[in-house]
Amino acid sequence: MIHLALISAGFGLTVVSVALDLSHRCRRHHADGLRAVGNALISLGNLPDYPVAAVITGAVAAWCAHRWWHGGGGDGTRRGLRDLRRRFTAVRRTAPVA
Repeated sequence: MIHLALISAGFGLTVVSVALDLSHRCRRHHADGLRAVGNALISLGNLPDYPVAAVITGAVAAWCAHRWWHGGGGDGTRRGLRDLRRRFTAVRRTAPVA
């Protein structure tokens, strides 16, 4: 039952993202992000019954996530990770000498 819900939700997200992309209602990287999430849900839903289909849709989800990250969607995430990295300072710790 949960498999059908995951596949349906993923298919719905994928169809909506394709429609938004074709009608130019949102930016390409937003549609790629929706497609990545939709294909990941489809992959999770297919995992118990159709493992080959799960691997294929998982690969499509990874490709869409890659396009989202490099197409402009990951810029805010990268910037946030860079800011977080700046807050930490390296400290050299050595073992105590007895």
